[in-house]
Amino acid sequence: MTDNKATMLQGAMRAGYAARGVVYLIIGALALYAAFAGGQAEGSSGALTFLSRQPFGAVLLGIVAAGLFAYALWRFVDAAMDLENEGSDGEGVGSRIGQALSGATHVVLGISAITIITSGGSSSKSGGGGSTEDWTAQLMQSEIGRVAVIVAGVVTLGVGVYLFIKAYREKWKEKMRNTQTTERLAPVVKYGLFAHGAVLLLVGGLIAWAGLSAEPQKAAGIGEALRILENQPFGRALLGLAGAGLVAFSAYCFVQAAYRIVPKLASGDLRTLAG
Repeated sequence: MTDNKATMLQGAMRAGYAARGVVYLIIGALALYAAFAGGQAEGSSGALTFLSRQPFGAVLLGIVAAGLFAYALWRFVDAAMDLENEGSDGEGVGSRIGQALSGATHVVLGISAITIITSGGSSSKSGGGGSTEDWTAQLMQSEIGRVAVIVAGVVTLGVGVYLFIKAYREKWKEKMRNTQTTERLAPVVKYGLFAHGAVLLLVGGLIAWAGLSAEPQKAAGIGEALRILENQPFGRALLGLAGAGLVAFSAYCFVQAAYRIVPKLASGDLRTLAG
């Protein structure tokens, strides 16, 4: 890969992580506000709608959409060229498939942002749970679709478990430059990964259960999962913890945007947090 292409790809990666950070910062902040002041927690679509309603919202949302598409491009190229040195064994192939799926997810999110812009900042499914229920219902019109819903739930559960492992083993440090900032933010990043993993476990479980029970209304996205937490005993506290965790996960995204190292594109003398 030429230096120009490597620079462009790393630029797309950093823009993508920054856009991701904006989305999760809004989701987490809205969840915290709902926990302490009332109101409704929102998912990804709700966060994008919220952003569109701010001053210069269409411009801001357009920038975020571009970042989400950039992140998708980065993930697709990353998976195809194995820029993370994941390898071609079973675990490596699984990781690369996960990278490609992450890219596809962010293409959908970017399209959602463009749709909100073209519709004048309105979204009938802003919470994220309704849209998840919709595509689940459409898929479950056939037996194959129902299996696909179950698989989607299991994959989401797997991502949640992966984030727990990533946080516990601190594997993210292997691809992070060692600076005073990254050292100070390491505990925040770890908490963010745990919190995001916990939310995805809830989302994945609900999607899988919807497929197994053939009841699409049981499926949920991040927004609906947060509202389910709020309705539990000590729900406001749980929602506050989840919201703080998603804000922390946004910090992880911003740290990635600024300090992430791509193994196959980095010089060999860079010192990482892993030592």
